[in-house]
Amino acid sequence: MGFYYVDPETYKRYKDQVLELSNSIQVNINEHLREKRQGCLSDKEIAAKLGLDERTVTEIRVVAERDYYPVDEWDEAIRFKDEACRGFAKSGVAFKMKKYSSK
Repeated sequence: MGFYYVDPETYKRYKDQVLELSNSIQVNINEHLREKRQGCLSDKEIAAKLGLDERTVTEIRVVAERDYYPVDEWDEAIRFKDEACRGFAKSGVAFKMKKYSSK
């Protein structure tokens, strides 16, 4: 896939809506939901809802995710996944992550 460009005005106009409709931002609140949660939409479904093409929505979502989360959070996610995969490979389902188990 080659280089793709989204006009900055289009990005600014739609980035919040695209993130809200996608699975990019996940809220983990189980007990105190004020309203019923709705499932996320695919890029194709978001494009249809917003009147954009799918490739534009994908580009907006990917760039917006990187804008939304700081670099250190991406690094922490990589460390977490690496530790979880190694622990599961060694101990199977019985593996429990020490750092994250109290959360």
